[in-house]
Amino acid sequence: MMSDPVSSSAGGDPQTAEGPGTRLLEFVCAGLIAIMVILLFIQVFGRYAMSDPPDWTEELARTAFVYATFVGGALAVARNAHLRIETVINMLPVNARIWFHIFATVGGIIFLGYVLYYSYGMLHRLAGQNLVTVPVSKALVFAGVPIGCALMLIYEFKRLWIDIRRLLAANAPGQG
Repeated sequence: MMSDPVSSSAGGDPQTAEGPGTRLLEFVCAGLIAIMVILLFIQVFGRYAMSDPPDWTEELARTAFVYATFVGGALAVARNAHLRIETVINMLPVNARIWFHIFATVGGIIFLGYVLYYSYGMLHRLAGQNLVTVPVSKALVFAGVPIGCALMLIYEFKRLWIDIRRLLAANAPGQG
């Protein structure tokens, strides 16, 4: 029996992805944040204690930030944790809520597909350019954008599949 097929509460939401892929995203995000903290500490220490900050820490911290942003976005999609206000949506009948979630998920898929397409195209333009202080291609730095968008798309398609199954189950004979 399905009492509330569109529950969005944080602990019992069947749309949140748990498993080894999500755990890996958690570890990657934690690692990226730790790297950023260490690099920025070196930068601040060099600036104030040594009066000569290393230039490379800022660029590498920025790179870690790009990856943390988009991999963290994928983790938020996996956990169904993006900010939203559902006061009015929760007043709707179950079928209308499911349709709303499907519509929102399709909108997200279209947006992420657009960003993925154009960010991947940007990598070719950046491939010949290196960072100023580190001999690393800018394409490698900004590859975090299409990587994160691709990961988000995987979770959004999974969410769409779950919502379609919920809609079918809610409309099955004998269901209310």
